[in-house]
Amino acid sequence: MASGPVDTYEPPVAMVPPADPVQDWSGFYGGLSYSSVRGSTYENGVGPFNFGRDTGLGLFAGYNWQRGGLVYGAELNYTNFSTAYTGFPTFSQNDSLELRGRLGYVFDRVMVYGFVGGARSTIDFVGTETTQSGVSYGVGVQAMIGRSMFGGLELARRDVSGVTPVPNTEDTSIDTVSLRFGYQF
Repeated sequence: MASGPVDTYEPPVAMVPPADPVQDWSGFYGGLSYSSVRGSTYENGVGPFNFGRDTGLGLFAGYNWQRGGLVYGAELNYTNFSTAYTGFPTFSQNDSLELRGRLGYVFDRVMVYGFVGGARSTIDFVGTETTQSGVSYGVGVQAMIGRSMFGGLELARRDVSGVTPVPNTEDTSIDTVSLRFGYQF
């Protein structure tokens, strides 16, 4: 039984183009920030006593881990400022230092994130400083500029409190809007 050539039909193989790679935000990063600072305090539950708007320069450094589009990590953030309370020029709110936990999601080369952590700040009462501690929280967005540089915008609040030497209890809210520029290692 011999037969001639047999025609066989093989369906074409469908080629699926590879998915665009998700930007990798994992690893160490650090940078500088420029912030607009404002806020208020309650003294023994009386207030609010507002402090004037100020600007501050800052530093930040952290480490991210990434799983798919989910990014999580820790960051140390410092903002330098000194602003007097409205009507009380000998009282000022100074600086903030935070240790934050961050959680974000990547959309191509943009990451949207939220954070929560611990915060410290000081109030200066006519040369006597009182340390305040509490929580910080906020949201932000950052986008890659080139291969390793990024820029972003962040909104943050710090709710801190402390007891002054008088003694008075000071409950303070510090709000910042920050432009952030950094480098990913």
